[in-house]
Amino acid sequence: MNSITFSSSQLHLPAALKKQESAAVRSDSDALAQTQAENKAKETAAFSLQELSALRRLQTIDKQVRAHEKAHLNAASGIVRGGASFTTQVGVDGKQYAIGGEVSIDTSTVSNDPQATIFKARQIQRAAQAPVNPSAQDRAIAASAYAMEQKAVIELRDLKLLEAQLRDTGNSQNIDELV
Repeated sequence: MNSITFSSSQLHLPAALKKQESAAVRSDSDALAQTQAENKAKETAAFSLQELSALRRLQTIDKQVRAHEKAHLNAASGIVRGGASFTTQVGVDGKQYAIGGEVSIDTSTVSNDPQATIFKARQIQRAAQAPVNPSAQDRAIAASAYAMEQKAVIELRDLKLLEAQLRDTGNSQNIDELV
């Protein structure tokens, strides 16, 4: 079934009728906007100023918490264990608002691969520091990941030294067999 839509410009209506049509559309949208504003006013009038203030505060916290955890998730791609989980509180409007959250990530080293461990530790640091305002726990995780990185750097350096020593002595034994 074909359909066609006409507009006043397609119908070549006289200018006076176009103005009337435009005014009617405007009055319909004005009426809708007024009804929405009245409904919002009735909704907010149902709450005391204190309740409304608390609700606005919860809404702000909810946005901040969700943005914070989303930043962690985005930066921790590949090492996330599940998604974000939230601690919520019910507002006076009956809705749930996030007041806290967490993202679980894998912080283990990569067995027998210090280079991969260095890469992973750096990703953990980026994920921990991704939010605009990292929490004290975020900073502690970043510091722990930095320590993990430094340990892996030393391990990698030691492996390369051992490899060089073996080469210099002419030992044909594979470094992986020694470790």
